Amino acid sequence: MTKVLYEKDGRIGRITLNRPEVMNAIDDDLPRELAAAVGRADADPGIHVMVLAGAGKAFCSGYDLAHYAEGNGPNKVVQEMPWDPMGVVAKLPLEA
Repeated sequence: MTKVLYEKDGRIGRITLNRPEVMNAIDDDLPRELAAAVGRADADPGIHVMVLAGAGKAFCSGYDLAHYAEGNGPNKVVQEMPWDPMGVVAKLPLEA
């Protein structure tokens, strides 16, 4: 299953975190897929707005602690932040 969905709707790039069974918790794959979706939207001159949403009842519950506690992360002893979320979206304009 794809953990991040991307669809284009006119001038809107819709990016959806797609792990509703764990309230869209962040695992090893999600940051890479999110960065790819943002890159895809950013590279499309027809996209004027990006909308980031979460599938199911939560946007994102944070890191998937169960995933890392089971030793599934790249470092089984200490889990450091595997990505910089602001690095993915820092160059995007913010609208209030």
